[in-house]
Amino acid sequence: MGRKKIQQNRSALILEAASELFARFGYQKTTLEDIALRAGIGKGSVYLEFESKEAILFALILDNKQVELEGMRQVVCRTDKSALTLLKIMLVQNVGEVFDSVCRNQRSPEEMAASRERVRLLLAPFFQARLGLVESLLQRAQAQGEMNPALEASHCAQLVLLALRGVLPPYEASATRVKLQHQAAELLELLFSGLRFHVTGVSL
Repeated sequence: MGRKKIQQNRSALILEAASELFARFGYQKTTLEDIALRAGIGKGSVYLEFESKEAILFALILDNKQVELEGMRQVVCRTDKSALTLLKIMLVQNVGEVFDSVCRNQRSPEEMAASRERVRLLLAPFFQARLGLVESLLQRAQAQGEMNPALEASHCAQLVLLALRGVLPPYEASATRVKLQHQAAELLELLFSGLRFHVTGVSL
């Protein structure tokens, strides 16, 4: 039990040190020696926990995604607002969290997932879970009369996430958290007006 606790503490120290260094100097410029020094342990101890610097980055990405997913689940569990309003809150919040992750690690999971098969496989469960949460809120919107029940919620969920790719990395040089979240909110309102159109019968 004591040995396991030591290993967990050492792993946490490494991840904390790596996160700070990636944010300050960037992933490419940070070395394993830098991480070990920052964590106050030997380089050999780093290898006992992680096989490479990339493995550390992957662990940080997974930690970040678990935090994001938990935040999204908390929004889905709310009942104080309509389903489409909660969906907007959840996705705008996620856009901001992705931006924060890019700023911390200087390399985003979305960028990596576009080019690395290993990362795509690593993050596949997260992306599937996010899709499921979006679909569940769209189904709730149908049950509440916000959205046309004839539309396929699963297909609409895929389209909503596809549309949001424009506010995900890679970013323009002028991108800020506030600007991206504002754009995401406007984009979602446009999408939702289309979903509501069939219900209200109001012509555009």
